[in-house]
Formats: sequence, structure tokens, C-alpha cells
Amino acid sequence: MTTRQLTVENLQLNVSICGQGRPLLLLNGLGGLIRTFDPLREELGDYMTITLDVPGVGESQMPRWPMRLPRHADVIAEMLKQLGIDHIDVFGVSWGGALAQEVALRHPNMVRRLILAATSAGPVVLVKPADILEFFGKSKSTKPYRQAGTRNSIPALLRFGAVKGMLSLNPRTYYYQLAALVGWTSLLRLFRLSQRTLILAGDRDTLIHVYNAHILRRSIRRAELQIMKGEGHFFVFTSAKRTAQLLREFLSQPDDGLRK
Repeated sequence: MTTRQLTVENLQLNVSICGQGRPLLLLNGLGGLIRTFDPLREELGDYMTITLDVPGVGESQMPRWPMRLPRHADVIAEMLKQLGIDHIDVFGVSWGGALAQEVALRHPNMVRRLILAATSAGPVVLVKPADILEFFGKSKSTKPYRQAGTRNSIPALLRFGAVKGMLSLNPRTYYYQLAALVGWTSLLRLFRLSQRTLILAGDRDTLIHVYNAHILRRSIRRAELQIMKGEGHFFVFTSAKRTAQLLREFLSQPDDGLRK
């Protein structure tokens, strides 16, 4: 696994590349760090997996002002060009699933297949500012949260991700990424996607409820849906082997040549 610093549109990006097979771009969720994908990448050793800390996350440069999602997509496309990749499969989870949709819509010739996990077509605010304040206000507490209903609350999910080393601990990161989603939706544009698309959703996801996956399935012409039984929002991390198996089965299916 190699990590590189690339300058893309005047932003320093921390990019990680692993493996030698067919290229697969992995786009992380809200506040997600590169290491979040480590378990999945270990299961996908026969692919060249590419991931990054998006601008404002981890070791990538914090923009002066929040970037809207279309600019994030353009930065991703330029990054791939710098890496010499002009055709790639794209996997996005949660916030990264929204970004994956935007990349495929704005740069359709670059995307061979699309995988959307635990995500939505919007408009949706994945996490409210009040949830961020509660998360950072209580993140230093060592007391377990045993009150009824807190285990699957958004702050509790954020704490789980932070404890596992999956999420940034910089509040500004979350505000910038939330700002990128304000007013965003792909719903009226999804019919334009010509790529074969796999949609993954956990039936116990309390952050992005499973009905969002059904909306995506109905809106994308060449989509198929897999419900992850017994899984919550972080199934890409907690069930990496199962997720990788579904990805491999989908990506290894022969192309049918349809792109219109």
C-alpha cells in the first residue's frame, strides 16, 4: 500500500493506492479516514483500490471555504487523470455514495460500474449540526451510554466510528462536508446514469434508512439491490468480507455493452 500527496486544483490530497488489478475507487463517508477501508481492501487484494482523504479530511488540505459536491466530483476526476486512470469502477458509502453519484453524473465516461452503499439520492442532511456538537461534547467521556435508544443514535454512531479510528475528530471537517450537501439531490438526474449499478443497504441502518435504497433502485435504470440482513450503517467496516464478496460478484459480471 502506497500513500501519495497530489496537488489537484490547488489542493493537497492524501491518496492511497493498493494492489495491481482492475482499478476500484473507494469514496468514504462523512468524516471518513483512509484507514476505514483497510478491512475491505484486504478482502479485495486482486483489485487496485484507490482511496483518499477528501479535501478537509485527515491529511488532505482543508479548503479555505466549503466546497460543493460538484466541485468535489471534479477534483476526484482530475485526481484520476493525474494517476493515469481514465476508466474505473466507483464505490461510495454514505456521504461518499452521494459523491460517487455526482462523479458518475458529471464524468460518465470515466465510470464503468457504480456501487452505492448506505446512501441516498437526497435531499438529505446526514447529520445535523446539533449531533456534531453532542458528539464532540461527549466524545471524551469514558462512561458507557446505556440509556434506552442511545445505541443507534447519530452521536453514538459517530462515537463508534471515532473509537474504531474510522472518523476524523476535527469538527470543521463535518461542517464542511455537511455544507457540500446543502440543497443537493441527484433524484431528478438519476435516469441519466447508464452504468450498471449495485445498491447495498443494511436493514438495521438507523442513519440512512433502507427505503432510500429502494428509491435509488427505482430511479436508476440498470440498478440491482442487495439488502444486508442484520447490518447497520457501518457494514462496510463490520462485515468487510461479506461486502467484498458482493462487490466481486457484481464487478466480475461480463459487460453487456450497453451505455445509453
